[in-house]
Amino acid sequence: MKVTNDNLLEVAAKQVSSRFGFYTDEAMLRPVGIQRHGTTRVVMISLSEYERLKRRDRQVKYVKDLTDDEIHAIKTAKPGKASRALDDLMADTGAG
Repeated sequence: MKVTNDNLLEVAAKQVSSRFGFYTDEAMLRPVGIQRHGTTRVVMISLSEYERLKRRDRQVKYVKDLTDDEIHAIKTAKPGKASRALDDLMADTGAG
């Protein structure tokens, strides 16, 4: 068992199978990497972390399936500061 720099607790599958309850509790606090033959093959995470990651998934829709509110939001969207800074950089005629 070791903890990596990114706070992943790496554990042999045999240890997890013999102390499953303990490692599910650990997964509530940090990701648990389950190793087989010294290689991490799967990661156990809490349900709340899984749901957070799923919310970040991109959704693809056909335009015909968008609601009026979604279309309005797209039409009226404003670029953020980082995007505006890139626009300014691209408009710099002295560059390149």
